Formats: sequence, C-alpha cells, structure tokens
Amino acid sequence: MAAWLGRLSFMLLVGGGIWLLAPQPASLHSQTGGVSASFGDSPLQVLSALLPSGVQQLTVVDVRGRSLAVYHIDPGNGKVQLKSVRNLAWDLQMEHFNGQSPLPSELRQVQP
Repeated sequence: MAAWLGRLSFMLLVGGGIWLLAPQPASLHSQTGGVSASFGDSPLQVLSALLPSGVQQLTVVDVRGRSLAVYHIDPGNGKVQLKSVRNLAWDLQMEHFNGQSPLPSELRQVQP
C-alpha cells in the first residue's frame, strides 16, 4: 500500500508541476508498453511504462531543452530512483548511429 502511495504522490507531484506550467488541457497518447502525456505548450512530456520486472519507468522529455531523464519506481517500497539524464542536442545532430546500408552518405553519392 505504501508503495502505491509513493508512486501516486510522485506522479501527482510531477503532473501538478507540469499542469502549473501549462494551464491548457492535457492530451494523452497511447504508446506501446506505456502511456505518454504532453501538457499544452509545456516543454515536458512524460512517458510511463511498466517493465517486465514490475518496476514502473517514467521518462521525462524536455522538448525545448532537448534532454531526457529516466526514473524507476520500485513497486515494493515506492522508492524513486533517477537512473539516467541525457542532453540530446549532440545525439540529434548525428547523421547516423548504428545504421545499416544504405547510409545517408551512400545515398547522397547515388543521387544525380
């Protein structure tokens, strides 16, 4: 019971903070393995997924800041752990990563 209260408190805290930043109504979108929420003009998007281990994963994406944070919530005790934070600015400037042929550079060579 305490674990669920911890989860609920965290989600209410995050959701309330986002709601205060963007007074427009929220729009929800279905995602494979979870739910995503974007709140009006707010730069934050929150994706929630239940992992096979039972841990709830929250991914918070700052669209304007081009960064993301990943949190895990333990179902047993409700403990929230920050697992990863990453600035995506340089990632989004790469032409390809782990790509397969034809690569963008190969396609440019073929075009007239």
